[in-house]
Amino acid sequence: MAAVISRVNIAITLALCLAVSRAAASGPGTSAADFLRIPAGARETALGGAMTAVPAGANSVFYNPAGLGPAAKGEFAYSYNNYFSGISQQCAAAALPYGGGTFGFGVNYLKVASFDAYDANDNSLGSVSAYGLAAQLAYGRELETGFSFLPWLSYGATVKYISEKLASRRASGYGLDAGVQLRPGLKHLTLGFAAENLAASRLEFISGGARPLRSYKAGAAYLLGEADGDIAAQLSLDVNFPEGGARYLAAGLENTLYGAVSLRTGYTAFGDLSNGLSFGVGLALPGREDVRLDYSYGSSYDLGNVHKFGLAFRFGSARGKVAAAPAAPAPAPEMSFKTQLPLLYEGTAGESLLAAEYLARLDDERVPEHFISLLYSTELGRRLAAVHGLALRKDARSLEGLGLALRDQEPELRRRAAEALGLRGDAAASGVLQEALRSEEAELVKNAIIAALGKLRPVRD
Repeated sequence: MAAVISRVNIAITLALCLAVSRAAASGPGTSAADFLRIPAGARETALGGAMTAVPAGANSVFYNPAGLGPAAKGEFAYSYNNYFSGISQQCAAAALPYGGGTFGFGVNYLKVASFDAYDANDNSLGSVSAYGLAAQLAYGRELETGFSFLPWLSYGATVKYISEKLASRRASGYGLDAGVQLRPGLKHLTLGFAAENLAASRLEFISGGARPLRSYKAGAAYLLGEADGDIAAQLSLDVNFPEGGARYLAAGLENTLYGAVSLRTGYTAFGDLSNGLSFGVGLALPGREDVRLDYSYGSSYDLGNVHKFGLAFRFGSARGKVAAAPAAPAPAPEMSFKTQLPLLYEGTAGESLLAAEYLARLDDERVPEHFISLLYSTELGRRLAAVHGLALRKDARSLEGLGLALRDQEPELRRRAAEALGLRGDAAASGVLQEALRSEEAELVKNAIIAALGKLRPVRD
């Protein structure tokens, strides 16, 4: 039986050479659950698996559970990978925001179809099959620190149950992953750190068994443009430190056009038989931006091409949106002001936006001052909430606040401020807009200012 298991393990290791070639070099049985080292998800595979610093939604359970923290809505993701030699991989994951954090669930299942096995004397033993299964439960949470040098951070952990079958033998065990993602003061930069199999039990097929190898990762991601803008590009880079092996790099580039089409390419130095390059595309369904189809392509030197397909969709209301109670009496204005103010400064991006809209409708002269104060936040989401609140008011102080927003370093915020000034419908904003037009360099913002000036009523003599 030991000979059969050895041969099965060798076959799996060779067939999965894109992910476990280094394990094969040290011989069968030196580690367990090597299938977990195959990238999960079509999008993530196309980016070379460089996801340590990237909030990856539901698939964060496979890379860095801290990436679950920023999730604003629930998400489900599924991918199918038809490998060579009768090997297939299926991955499914879900992210469910709850309270101040997000729970994640993941299943990674790899199956090796039946193939002929032989003993040590090359006598046929019939056909055997194999599989690997990991069921994962994760939790991630995002926190606002209050420090200018590190405004936000996320942390998370994953507990996973691992089961493997080789021929007629089965083994099971547990593993623990943990990670953090940091957003320092440098805008659009995210840093990530993760440990896989930080604690793990042995999977015993024969006496002694083996445990999954530990791996430590450090990564960085930088976003060019705005995530919800017309054109955005995300660069990601990981440095991996696998236990008992040489460190290696992984990198990815994702270009997103109008929130509908994503073009991806990646590279990983892990794997001796793969050329390391990967490519992919993501498509949002027309009229259903929350549904995305993904595809990735990679190739090996000798075993053909690898195609992976994925589906992801988000569901539910964005975090922070609460259904109104139909029969509840309206709170007193002062109570409402004090209740909404902490959400404006300390809530999630969604909560801050809703609080700004509520406060803007209060007949309270203190409100514009808080919106103007929020314009100095390091978080774009909060500054956008401030502009939204200022746009809903018609007083002179709010006009000054929108003029201040026109000098913000972020083009998208300047564009929205210009649109808000145009919607005021009077000539009082004309001077502010004309002054901004003289110094504006971004064409998109210029066009917004010109359009806003066209909406204003002319000054009457």
